[in-house]
Amino acid sequence: MRPSMRILAKEHLALRAVARIMATEAILLARDGHVDLALLESIAAYIGQYPNKIHHPKEEEFLFRHMRARAPERCSAILDRLLGEHGKEQESIATFLRALASYRNAEAGAAAQLAEVTASYAKYLEQHIEFENTYAFPLAEEVLQEADWQEIDAAFLGNDDPLVGAIAGLQFVDLHRRIMALGAMPPGF
Repeated sequence: MRPSMRILAKEHLALRAVARIMATEAILLARDGHVDLALLESIAAYIGQYPNKIHHPKEEEFLFRHMRARAPERCSAILDRLLGEHGKEQESIATFLRALASYRNAEAGAAAQLAEVTASYAKYLEQHIEFENTYAFPLAEEVLQEADWQEIDAAFLGNDDPLVGAIAGLQFVDLHRRIMALGAMPPGF
């Protein structure tokens, strides 16, 4: 497996774990009206800091750009969809942050709203990652050439995901611990 693809796979596993935690918290919130606010705030900080500022831009600037240049007729529809999703994600994160703030401020209906927004974002993450893994990445393996991969690999080797990278960010220690503790889901999920 190419170094960049290995890095993307590792980052996607971390994001899937985050989505799984979000989905679990949404269920608990909808059921009990309570959520681990610090955990969701940590997730919001992580998503705002890493995937949207480093992961997605590198996918777009290096992987997607080379794919479109090599085989636009084969790649454009897939890449257009992914770029559209990346673009809408900032809005989704803003909605998530507003829902967190409403919940933190104990506003009327905030728990139900946060449960819905959190579940929706978790579902989006899962679907987005699945689409990239199933369609975009195998297509990249087919259409890209060695020169493309050298530039892509070099770019991604510079990634340092603060959640799962070599230098884990201190603010994400608890989130990382919770991800690592995910084994079996609690009964009833």
